[in-house]
Amino acid sequence: MEYKQDNSGGSRFKAGSAVIVLLLFSIMAASNVTAPIYDLYALKYHFGPFIITDIFAIYVFLLIPSLLFWGQYSDKYGRKLPITIGVIIELIGLLSFLLARNVYMLFLARAFMGMASGAIAGPASALLFSYSRKAGAVLTSIGTSAGTATGPLIGGIMAQYLSYPLKLVYVISIVLVILPAIAMYPLKDISRANPELKLHFPSIDREVIRPFMLSSFAAFVAWSITAFYMSLAPVYIIKLSGINDIAIGGIIVFLMLGVASVFQVISLRFKIKSSMFSGMVFIAFAVIFILISIMKNSLYIFVAGTVLAGIGQGFSFTGATREIKAISPPEKTGDTLANYYIIIYIGVGLPVILLGLLDKITGLFHGILYYGIAFILLSVFMGLLIIKEDFKN
Repeated sequence: MEYKQDNSGGSRFKAGSAVIVLLLFSIMAASNVTAPIYDLYALKYHFGPFIITDIFAIYVFLLIPSLLFWGQYSDKYGRKLPITIGVIIELIGLLSFLLARNVYMLFLARAFMGMASGAIAGPASALLFSYSRKAGAVLTSIGTSAGTATGPLIGGIMAQYLSYPLKLVYVISIVLVILPAIAMYPLKDISRANPELKLHFPSIDREVIRPFMLSSFAAFVAWSITAFYMSLAPVYIIKLSGINDIAIGGIIVFLMLGVASVFQVISLRFKIKSSMFSGMVFIAFAVIFILISIMKNSLYIFVAGTVLAGIGQGFSFTGATREIKAISPPEKTGDTLANYYIIIYIGVGLPVILLGLLDKITGLFHGILYYGIAFILLSVFMGLLIIKEDFKN
């Protein structure tokens, strides 16, 4: 198979682009199959929501330094080695889950997955930008979000309806990661390496710092609401519905991120700032619906809020990624994307830890209530900043 760069500027897949998207998809799916089955681990090892949020957050804390190092390394020496190392570490993480005997091994497994995602996310996205110029941003968003959506669906359904709920899902995930990794072996690294580049602390060129920060924090909001769905939402859904079915949690997470994937494509019809602003509006209304569902004890209202959250996530994340792609210097794409992903994953980790603390202090009901109010205010604030920046231009 011959891989060629897409110089046409169109959005159609070339073979190389397809392989990279499939790898991003598989890594994100495998890294998130655990989302709906944390409750099973909680019952087995006797821990509560606070430990669930900590297990979820350790992924982020190991991912960030991995992103920092491998993003810059890929700009200096090329993309394929970090991606290969990331795949190997991801497989170690999956094996750690498969062989887990206590809660400490769950932490270890998530730590490996965090390091793996950090090694793959920036370099793979940068390589995809090289192969699919204008389509690179949306393909990155779709691969990431679709994988993140599919993982919980697979995990929930397999854990609920098949034998060996804490084993078989990881065997399938290992296969899911290995196949696109093998397909990547003949892929040529066509991105521009810069051997003169020195490893350094995160930095953004002064002339693009303002749009970078605005876009990154829009993505921060988008992935903070996603993190709620990936950590405590499945537990909350079971309590809200009264139905002890793990698959429901996975289906709700899949619905949220499935809708997000659809609206990432739709958002391409909008200007970048309009896309980000629309995302903030939908996310604010989504949280309002979620809070109403708590007060009314209504799963149907929660589902409506989930759809709104997916629309908001799709608009804001793709708009932000398009802006980052537009402002990234070609020779620093991996570094810029690494910095972008760092802010995103702080948005994934920090709010979830705060939510876990609120649950421990006030209980799940009031924790989500306070978290939601703060989140609405943050969404409104970001929306106003985006409007202000748009008027300036």
